[in-house]
Amino acid sequence: MPHNRRRILGAALALPATLATANLVAATPAVAAGGVEAQPWTDLLLESGVTAPTGATPQVRLITIAGTVFLQARGSVTCNLAADAKIATLPAGLRPTALVRATAPRNNSQGINACRFEVNTAGSLTIYGGNGGNPITWVQFDSVQTIWR
Repeated sequence: MPHNRRRILGAALALPATLATANLVAATPAVAAGGVEAQPWTDLLLESGVTAPTGATPQVRLITIAGTVFLQARGSVTCNLAADAKIATLPAGLRPTALVRATAPRNNSQGINACRFEVNTAGSLTIYGGNGGNPITWVQFDSVQTIWR
């Protein structure tokens, strides 16, 4: 009797999915081990020429999930960056011990819709990617989340 290849392939693919689902259902959530701790939101100290739209003040906080610390950001800025530029400073208590990077949405120009968000150990927040032919006119921070060091 000939074998139905689809049936064999379907069974082979379904088995790992079934096992993975069973493991996920039985697994203890990671946050149960270390919990979640969130610091309050803190305003960024903006550089001259960088402004916050009404109701979208750029802020950051540290959040710890199961022992791992993350930087979260929210809000947005308007600017006119024709080169890589420092746009803000993080408060002293929120400075990393090593360089951290993330990606943030920006005005979509020439098919480029993201820029690099980088914080150094001095707390300088720099945005990379703008140039004279493709300036960054706004940056949105709500999607920024990165492991903090």
